[in-house]
Amino acid sequence: MSPFRSFRLVRLWMLRARRRARLWAAPLWRLNTWMILGAAAVVGFEGLEALLGTFLMAPELLPFMLLALAVYWVFRERIVRRLSRVRRRWRAHRRLRRIRRTREAVVARPSTAAE
Repeated sequence: MSPFRSFRLVRLWMLRARRRARLWAAPLWRLNTWMILGAAAVVGFEGLEALLGTFLMAPELLPFMLLALAVYWVFRERIVRRLSRVRRRWRAHRRLRRIRRTREAVVARPSTAAE
């Protein structure tokens, strides 16, 4: 086997490995892009710039923060809906309690018309 053939085989193997690595990493890059866009949607681009500027001292925490902001962005609508549902139930509960108190007060009051 000639030395050029072995170099070509090594080069072919390296190119195939690089291609597999790129195919594997492409979804991760897309996820990272969506995380950044989600974070920007939550705090605004100026806020994101300030947030990223603060992570210059601890860059290993940046992906976790971006992921947390992206998760918050995804679940924000559900959280708001649940909170509004709890508020509506609490208001209805207070309203019913007030109505029951007034009815009990009217029933418990002695009648002055019979005298």
